[in-house]
Amino acid sequence: MRLAHATGTDAARARASALAGSAAPLPLADAFGRTLAEDLRALFDVPHYDSSAMDGYAVSGPPPWTLEDAGSLHELRPGHARPVVTGGVVPAGASGVVRIEYTHRDPDGGGVRIGMRPESPGSELDPGRHVRLAGREAAAGDVLASAGHPLTPPLLAMAGISGHDDVSVLPPVTAVLLLTGDEVRTSGTPAAGEVRDAFAVQLPHVLRAAGIEVVAVHRIGDDRAVTREALAELVDLADVVVSTGGTGRSAADHVRAVLQAETQEGPHSSSRIVIDELGMRPGHPTMLALLDRRVPAGTPRPVPVLALPGNPLAALAAMRIVGSAVLRGLRGADPEVPLSVPAAQDLPAEKVDRLVPARPARSAPPAGHAPAADPGTPAGPGTPAGPGAPPDPAPQDLESAWIPVEHVASNMVRGLTTGRGWLILPTRPVSAGERIAFLPLEW
Repeated sequence: MRLAHATGTDAARARASALAGSAAPLPLADAFGRTLAEDLRALFDVPHYDSSAMDGYAVSGPPPWTLEDAGSLHELRPGHARPVVTGGVVPAGASGVVRIEYTHRDPDGGGVRIGMRPESPGSELDPGRHVRLAGREAAAGDVLASAGHPLTPPLLAMAGISGHDDVSVLPPVTAVLLLTGDEVRTSGTPAAGEVRDAFAVQLPHVLRAAGIEVVAVHRIGDDRAVTREALAELVDLADVVVSTGGTGRSAADHVRAVLQAETQEGPHSSSRIVIDELGMRPGHPTMLALLDRRVPAGTPRPVPVLALPGNPLAALAAMRIVGSAVLRGLRGADPEVPLSVPAAQDLPAEKVDRLVPARPARSAPPAGHAPAADPGTPAGPGTPAGPGAPPDPAPQDLESAWIPVEHVASNMVRGLTTGRGWLILPTRPVSAGERIAFLPLEW
């Protein structure tokens, strides 16, 4: 075990989050669902003029008022009124707007006098009544949404009414998967020494749930030359490469060997190892590297390569810590801040941070499940939630006490089918009731 120089969970998230994507302008009509590359600011006041909130009359001073023509452009004089419609310009000099249903019109020689009906409320004559002041919704320069915010339909509308024709967005993030292993079978019953594939039917959906488009799934055996060729090809196809297996330190772990070799070549290369391994269980053999690729202009552009372990739970744990941070960075989203929940029981100190699927202690186990501890459970007994349980904790669950579920050894999958989130068990003892770091599921 080589954990002396491993990257801890907090540092791993910080390094991975720093891998940001590049920006490009996009017309508002095409920008739905995309991510802002920079803060969206109002280009002018919204509204950009004082406007009426009601159909009625802009008035100056107390009633009665002499009615002016609606097309008059001069400042409204005291004792005068001018017709306005909802959204219309309130002229300079107006003390407010009165609703048309609270007024009456009386002939006055060659003109018209506007008076208030007896039943009209006194508040109708309050200064500024029914006037939407310029900048009331947003002042010029206001930040309407921060970089990393997804563009929703209301935000697109807000961008338009504040003066934008297009917005600076990050391009859609694409990924390719590289699944390795001679022993992996995709169908049928595996023989002794073989395993069924746990990744091809899982990881594409995990990535899509994070807003990533999976453009290809590539499968290879355990061969160093083939691994090197595959990585060189795949970094040209997408914004991020996610691989599984081959990250240990044996002679058969070719992904690690290739990444180490590729990041040491050439003085002008920008390829490098970002994370050599994680100070975390499960998932410590995880790597994160940047590999150069050649864009059409010939300028090297490094592509993140997230090399996950071959054990299913270890890979998903590393995906939740490092992969999520990489993808958030590429999408321009802010780094994630873990939540916290109370521990339901005393938990022993771990040698390194441990990420474990968990559930609220009040959740009932599914029928047929006894509450006994499982050999794969690292921290005391736990009973799994039912398979139909909601994937994300409800707000009240964040105040519930949480316990690890069963079946959470690094080679297992079942714990994630019953867990409702991840606990980050620290390297110190945790007392029952103490709050502990928590990450929700992402699907």
